Amino acid sequence: MENNPNAEKDTKKVYVLLVVIALLIATNVFLWLQKNKSETKFEQTTDEKSKLQTELDQLEVDLNTATANADTLNQNLIAKDEELKGKVAELQAALKRGKMSTAQLSKAKNEIDQLRYYINKYQEQIAALKKENEDLTNENSGLKQTVESEQKKSSDLLNKNISLSNKVAVAEILKPTSLIATGIKFRSNGKESATDRVKSLEKIKINFTLADNQVAATGNKDFFIRIINPENKAEVVTDANESKFNANGEALQYSVKRSFDFQNNPSQEYSIYWTKGSSLNPGDYTILLYADGTSIGKTILKLK
Repeated sequence: MENNPNAEKDTKKVYVLLVVIALLIATNVFLWLQKNKSETKFEQTTDEKSKLQTELDQLEVDLNTATANADTLNQNLIAKDEELKGKVAELQAALKRGKMSTAQLSKAKNEIDQLRYYINKYQEQIAALKKENEDLTNENSGLKQTVESEQKKSSDLLNKNISLSNKVAVAEILKPTSLIATGIKFRSNGKESATDRVKSLEKIKINFTLADNQVAATGNKDFFIRIINPENKAEVVTDANESKFNANGEALQYSVKRSFDFQNNPSQEYSIYWTKGSSLNPGDYTILLYADGTSIGKTILKLK
C-alpha cells in the first residue's frame, strides 16, 4: 500500500493545532488562577487594613479620653501626649495611602500594638497623677480642717481669756456701801453744819465707804466727783483744761478730785469737799463718784 504524502502532512497539521490549543488552554487556566489569587490577596489586604483602621480609631479615642480625664498634666505627660498623637496621625496617614503590601501591613500592625502598649502606660500615668492630686487635695482639706480647728481653739481660748479678763476687771471695780452728799455752811466758830439752802451753802461734802474687795489693787487711788446741776451741766470750779479725766471711754470734766491711800478697809470713811465758786440755783444736784476710770456711785442732793 502506497503512502499518501498529502495525508501525512494533514495529520501533522492536526497534531500541531491540537498542541497549540492545549497550550492556549493551559495559559488561560494559569492566568485565571493568578488573577483569582491576586484578587483574594487584595481582599485579604483590604480586610486587614479595615481592622487596623478600627483599632487605630479606638486607640485615638482612648488617648483623647485619657487626656480629657486629667485635670493637669506635667511636662513629661504633655510630651508623651504629643508623641502619641503624632504617631496616631502618622499611622492614620499610612493606612489611607492606597494599597499596602503584606510587609507594610505587618509593620503597621506591629506599630499599632506598640502604640496600644504606650497608650495603656499613658493612661496609668494619668490615673496615678489624678490619684496623687486627689490625695493632695484630701491632705490639704484635712490640714485646712486642722488649722480651722486650731483657730477655733485659739478663738475660744481668747474669748475665754477676754471673758476672764472682763470678769477680773468687773471684780476690781470698787463699790460704795454708802454715798451721801450734804450741803455745808460754817458757823462763826468755824464748825460746819448741814444746810439745804443754796444761799447759805458754801461747800458740798461727799462721804462714802467702800465694800470689801480682795481683787482691787491697793495703794494710792484718784477719786473724782462730778456735780451735775439742775440744768444738767457739771459744776466745774477749776479751769476746764485742768479738770479733764477719762471714764467709761470718754473724756469728762470733774468738779473735784481727791487722792486716797486705798487699803481695802471697809470701815474707812472717805470725805471729799467741793467749794462753791458761784451762786447756785435751787433744784436737784446729781453727785457722781468715779474711780479707776469707771462710775462707781451716784446720789442726789436737793437744794432749796
